[in-house]
Amino acid sequence: MSSYSRRRLLGASASGGGTFLAGGYAWNRYRRRDHLRFRPLEAVNESTAVVTLELVVDGNGIEAERTVRLEPAGGDARSRLPGRWTETPTTWTVRAEYGEETLEIGASTITERLADANWGADCAHVTIAVTAIGGLDARIRSC
Repeated sequence: MSSYSRRRLLGASASGGGTFLAGGYAWNRYRRRDHLRFRPLEAVNESTAVVTLELVVDGNGIEAERTVRLEPAGGDARSRLPGRWTETPTTWTVRAEYGEETLEIGASTITERLADANWGADCAHVTIAVTAIGGLDARIRSC
């Protein structure tokens, strides 16, 4: 029968505890790999007409609808959209409608388009644009 000293048992338990905590931290970061904050979420009009854009942002049981009126390009054609998505990281989805055009972009797609995305909550600057020909486009970059 082999015996272990107290020092060896204490070292082994500390090592096991450290491994457990490191694994928990890594799992939490991996689990939150698609969580985002939008800083900011904007709508912009590049067309020559006045545009009314319908936006729905949802995630984690939170859904917010916004109707944005944008002036033609060159005027007041940009609008920042405040909401919980600026502070609360989660798997947000943005849906935009303008006329017959519809655009839906989810957190995993946004994360894939971020150049320096990593595990854990990321910050994205998302701009929903009404293009010059009346289409919808999502422009994504890191904060």
